[in-house]
Amino acid sequence: MAQTIRDVAREAGVSQATAARALAGYGYVAEVTRRRVKDAAVAIGYQPNGLARALVSGATKTIGLVVGDIENPFFATAARGLADALEREGYTLVLANSDEELAREQRVVQALRERLVDGLVVVPSSGDDGGHLAAIIADGRPVVLLDRAIDGLGADAVLVDNESGAEAAMHHLIELGHRRIGIVSDSPGIASTAERLAGCRVALEAAGIAWDDELVSIGGSSQTDGYRTARALLTSDRPPSAVFTLSNFMTAGAIRALRDLGLSMPVDVALVGFDDLDWTTLVEPQISVVAQPVSELGQAVAERLLARLGGDESPPLQIRLHTRLIIRQSCGGRA
Repeated sequence: MAQTIRDVAREAGVSQATAARALAGYGYVAEVTRRRVKDAAVAIGYQPNGLARALVSGATKTIGLVVGDIENPFFATAARGLADALEREGYTLVLANSDEELAREQRVVQALRERLVDGLVVVPSSGDDGGHLAAIIADGRPVVLLDRAIDGLGADAVLVDNESGAEAAMHHLIELGHRRIGIVSDSPGIASTAERLAGCRVALEAAGIAWDDELVSIGGSSQTDGYRTARALLTSDRPPSAVFTLSNFMTAGAIRALRDLGLSMPVDVALVGFDDLDWTTLVEPQISVVAQPVSELGQAVAERLLARLGGDESPPLQIRLHTRLIIRQSCGGRA
């Protein structure tokens, strides 16, 4: 039979109210009494009810995390960095998936709100619709955006410098002599994708190369979408000599398309991808990438969230971490 707060009080020889205050950490309890109550709880194997404790103290020590796709290694690595930092402070991370769909994101955010999470970390599927997150902020609970910003939300955001990363990749391909550079992209409605597309445009304009919509293949966010959009680009009437993929799933899909079409890297098509994963050095040739500091991204989000939970009321911050272009064999350049 589960032990109750009444059992703890009886074991410690105090009132039930005193036992509750001692275990929840609110109100005044003499230190000697608090220690006796905690010792009694351990002795009888008492396990506190998290919801009841939340109703008393106003805190659940849980943080909600909503990502676009749990299967994406980028989000898994960021979540690990976030979870490690939060757990050191006694918080538990509750993970939810939006599938990059705004309606689903709104539902899971509401579910986490109803479960009284102390704060929320969100990878928003839309860069201009944050009403459901504004409601969380209005509750007095902090929201920190991961990887993507929402204009006008009034929340901290920890991002990478997507535009300069994409610009560096395109600039490198241009330096290698490419003028028809295909871009394999997921939805430009995703804020980070829009920034990467902007970086591509800046690099092309700086080199005097006109933007060509026929060289931009846009699909969904899955590897299957990456395959489909890359294949469409590579089998067009005037295929590109180089391809820049704007996410790791787009890169994986594009590599499958190249192999199915019997095209080799970098002889037939040069390739650079956005995001560095373990597998990019396990394939032949190794893939040139724009690397993101993914684990550090999660840790930085945790720092902002913990600061807000600790009472930081400063204006919202937007923090940008730097990317790094890593030249390997897939683009035909030199490391």
